[in-house]
Amino acid sequence: MVRTVFSFTPFAVCLWWFVTFAINYRKADFAKKSLTWYVLTCTVLYFCLALFFTSGLPQGLECLWTLCSLSVYPLYYLYICRLTATSVPRWKYSFFLPGVAIAFAKLLVPGDSADIARQVVFVPQVLLVCYYGYKRLHAFDHKLADVYVDMEGRSTSSIKALLVAIFITSFLAAVANMLGRRYFGHADWLLVAIATAFSVLQYALCYIGYHRHFTIEQFEADSQDVLSESECLNAEELVTEELTDEVGQKVEALMKEQKLYLVPNLKIADVVKRSGVCRTYVSHYINQKGNNFSEFVNRQRVEHAKIVFRQTPTVKMVVVAEESGFTSEASFYRNFRKFTGQTPKEWLKRHTNQ
Repeated sequence: MVRTVFSFTPFAVCLWWFVTFAINYRKADFAKKSLTWYVLTCTVLYFCLALFFTSGLPQGLECLWTLCSLSVYPLYYLYICRLTATSVPRWKYSFFLPGVAIAFAKLLVPGDSADIARQVVFVPQVLLVCYYGYKRLHAFDHKLADVYVDMEGRSTSSIKALLVAIFITSFLAAVANMLGRRYFGHADWLLVAIATAFSVLQYALCYIGYHRHFTIEQFEADSQDVLSESECLNAEELVTEELTDEVGQKVEALMKEQKLYLVPNLKIADVVKRSGVCRTYVSHYINQKGNNFSEFVNRQRVEHAKIVFRQTPTVKMVVVAEESGFTSEASFYRNFRKFTGQTPKEWLKRHTNQ
């Protein structure tokens, strides 16, 4: 009974999420549509695995299992591509060809050659998806930090953490595959552990994907220059030291005199609009200081929070966070520690006791 329940648990989790995604498929963005196909493939894959560990698989389902096992990682990589780009090159769909070829080989060629080929393809496939997927997400977060100050709901940090978890569970899957059904007949605890790990991972992955509402289309719209060519400085002009100083003066004036950094959900487009300087030059000035836009503004917010603490040491943290322009107390704590090396309470205790 325990074996049957835990064997089918990952399948049940994926089936539930697939139904959830399918119901909302028409109004979903491209990334969620890609994730829907991933969840469907996982649903079929875990159904086959459940049968494998309970009653065994007929040859037809073994071919389907082979196809799905070599398709889930390319599908997840396509999901990452859809999160970080408005279009996906057609050649990337060739990632599915090895799975299709090996599945047909499993159907037509007798013996274990197709299984060996699947194992040979599976390992580098996981490594490549995790490596290039993480790299792509990391680069996208850098782009986000050059456009937005507040990264909540936009950052891909949770998805990057899941990639690490995917790598670990993929290792478990490889171990399970090598051990085979016979070993699991004498080690129910291992089946329970692996099934639980798969279930938790897939639930977390689907939950994060379903509740992520920020899209690449929103990013593209917000990252466009808000000024026309006639309103900007000459976009073809080389960025000289004199030009950088001029841009810097305008940007710093906005920050110090108008305290623009206190505006919640500030975007670089807001600075561009108020300064009358093209985004290219604003970004160049900020990056020259060794910051991205998010760090540039949040550092000033933290300095403002210090002033508030010195003036009113008994003030509540949530009040300081709001007065300093942060959209949440969690963001305030994270950035305060990032730029001071201390939590707000630690900093306050140290500086009020001097």
